[in-house]
Amino acid sequence: MRMTPAVKVILIINVVFYLLTYLITPAVALNGHTDWFLNFNALHPIGYSGFALYQYVTYMFMHGGWWHLFFNMWSLMIFGNAVEQQLGTKRFVYYYLLSGIGAALVNQLCTYVGLIPPVQLVGASGAIYGVMVAAAFFFPNARLFIIPIPFPIKLKYLVGFYTLVEMYMGITSIDGVAHFAHLGGILVGLLLLFIWRAQAKRSAGAWSRRYDASANGSHYDKEEGLWSKVKKGFGASRAPKMRVTNVREVNHADHEYNRQKTQNSEEIDRILDKIRKNGYQNLSAQEKETLFNASKRMRGEE
Repeated sequence: MRMTPAVKVILIINVVFYLLTYLITPAVALNGHTDWFLNFNALHPIGYSGFALYQYVTYMFMHGGWWHLFFNMWSLMIFGNAVEQQLGTKRFVYYYLLSGIGAALVNQLCTYVGLIPPVQLVGASGAIYGVMVAAAFFFPNARLFIIPIPFPIKLKYLVGFYTLVEMYMGITSIDGVAHFAHLGGILVGLLLLFIWRAQAKRSAGAWSRRYDASANGSHYDKEEGLWSKVKKGFGASRAPKMRVTNVREVNHADHEYNRQKTQNSEEIDRILDKIRKNGYQNLSAQEKETLFNASKRMRGEE
């Protein structure tokens, strides 16, 4: 079974804490106390000696024995990998820790109102139940084989059954198991999942509205209206088209211009010479008009 990153790290931390609790710490007892590591990290009841806020996190990495550790970590591997793939590693870590902290708070609330006696709390079970309910939330119709039941059970029914059992056991039995912490993990896990789903729906709705607005043209209509105003400000609705010519056409145009200019210059010289010889009154109407136009060009009026 290939484990996802957060599941792998959580499993390693639990195993390390187990080794420190039952193998390493007793071998190097502190001031003669072989259980100081357990007492330091287990969650003490509020108001009792040894209680500290950090224990809301450390308690979920402590376990009361090998089988306690084994079943919690086995359940984490079965359900946690799929849930982490759905939530993403970062959100899965938040979800796991918040489910565990919520489980501890619910357990302490039940202690405060007198439903259960005040005892130290250890174990990842609260967080694991949160992971189980998340798996049922995302994959309600996934089927699992549970020994000794000979047929597969849908995950939503399995988690629902466990929830009812924990409620019954929490009310009727005193077996040293934190049943209300398990229920707390389920409750807080469901609360987180519904909050995140509502946030995702709001985000999807906002995106959909923006998409629909663009699809209906409102976004582009605004841009078109602004562009129309800009064009009106410059007083032109269409730029003149540029005629693209090749090199031969340009050379021909230059040659024609120079030829016409030379011809006009020669005509002016001829008219001026005629004036010197015969006087202005002897010019024809066409010659007078040509001379007049040339005079206007020289003054820059045309």
